[in-house]
Amino acid sequence: MSFLKPKVYMPPAPPPPPPPAQAGEEDTQRAAALSEEAVKRTRRKKGAGSTIVAGALGQETGSMSGGTPTLLG
Repeated sequence: MSFLKPKVYMPPAPPPPPPPAQAGEEDTQRAAALSEEAVKRTRRKKGAGSTIVAGALGQETGSMSGGTPTLLG
């Protein structure tokens, strides 16, 4: 039944990619030091944005709007 199959040219498969280069000992140490420093930096920054400052406490809040505070401030 070869007349049912079209004659199609199939190109050969491309060669496999070369294996990745092995990292040297110096590169591994440098990468470990940089990653530790990045982890320390992110841990330090984590609590910085959690404090919400609503305004100065102890002062009258209605002095600018006319005396009585509203829902909008």
